[in-house]
Amino acid sequence: MSIREHALYDRGRRRTKDILGNLRAALARPCPRPCSASLVAAVAILIVPSLGQAASSQCTDAESVLFTCRSGKNVVSVCASQLSADAGLVQYLFGPEGAPKIRFPPTARDWRTWARAGMLTYSGGGGAYVAFTNAPYRYVVYTAIGRGWGKKSGVAVEKYGKLVSHRPCTEEPVSELGPDLFRNGGFPSDPEGFDLP
Repeated sequence: MSIREHALYDRGRRRTKDILGNLRAALARPCPRPCSASLVAAVAILIVPSLGQAASSQCTDAESVLFTCRSGKNVVSVCASQLSADAGLVQYLFGPEGAPKIRFPPTARDWRTWARAGMLTYSGGGGAYVAFTNAPYRYVVYTAIGRGWGKKSGVAVEKYGKLVSHRPCTEEPVSELGPDLFRNGGFPSDPEGFDLP
């Protein structure tokens, strides 16, 4: 099972468990009018199709999803192909699903020249990010959680070191960003650091 399939499976399983728990709780309460098995079946039929919906992604079926989420009308993805500590390809993609306007770096280049990774540490939480530098721009894909502000994820665009655009995720992200991926994938460490927008 690929990383993407595993993440989607886990997400679907959690969602199914939540929905079934809510359905059991509702059925345990007395119905205001007679409840029937056909009503329960109708509710299940309406719920089940939504469980299999895949997260939006710019990655092809042959690629691994390292990060993806929808941000408004666009999709932010970091995709990998045959990734190992010293081989493979990683790309940042942004734009309408299936038609990214930004694809960096181009497939012919060594992605480790332009990509850096880092970890974020916060009170009661932490996070991870990958920064792709295409001077004078830097695209920083991130995911983080902290006490008091909850979860944050998306892409921050910097120009000459200053934030010029921030696109937060508008749906739950699929993310493999973290120390295991960075070590096993041979991601160079980011000396610049990153401040959440």
